[in-house]
Amino acid sequence: MGPEFCNKSMPFNPKALKPIEKELEEKWLDIEYGKTSTSLWQHEWEKHGTCATVLEPLNSEMKFFREGLDLLSRYDMKDVLAKANITPGRTYSMTTIFDAINHVLGKRGVLICRKNKNTGESYIFEIRICFDKNLVLTNCDGVYGYPTNCDNSVIYPGQVPQRYNVIQV
Repeated sequence: MGPEFCNKSMPFNPKALKPIEKELEEKWLDIEYGKTSTSLWQHEWEKHGTCATVLEPLNSEMKFFREGLDLLSRYDMKDVLAKANITPGRTYSMTTIFDAINHVLGKRGVLICRKNKNTGESYIFEIRICFDKNLVLTNCDGVYGYPTNCDNSVIYPGQVPQRYNVIQV
């Protein structure tokens, strides 16, 4: 578990993100709680960004979110999984997903799932990859949630399941 909520004297300022707001709205949206994207960005800044400011490349809101967008583009998990012939709308073993990430990226990630409370099915909710303080991809061994909270069989959703049907595992 890394540091969290490091500097309360650095409140979130959404105006600082105006130049990249459209891109953030497209790529960094709140699909879990259905709130405004700004609330997710505020959470990310307060929890992670205020800790990242000790690193020069991430020492402002603009730098933190710009780098996040760049990393998202560089390590797009849809592309990573597609390179391993894993496609949305199908069910896979958790091992298959882990092996794909490791094969394509050469590093071990974290797989986070949510369960459908009506069917008990486990859906991929988040794939986490890890970086060191130099923003170099590294194994996620030992980080919170490693390696997974998923069942052995997981659904790679083709669309976001309805929130009211999903519970946290």
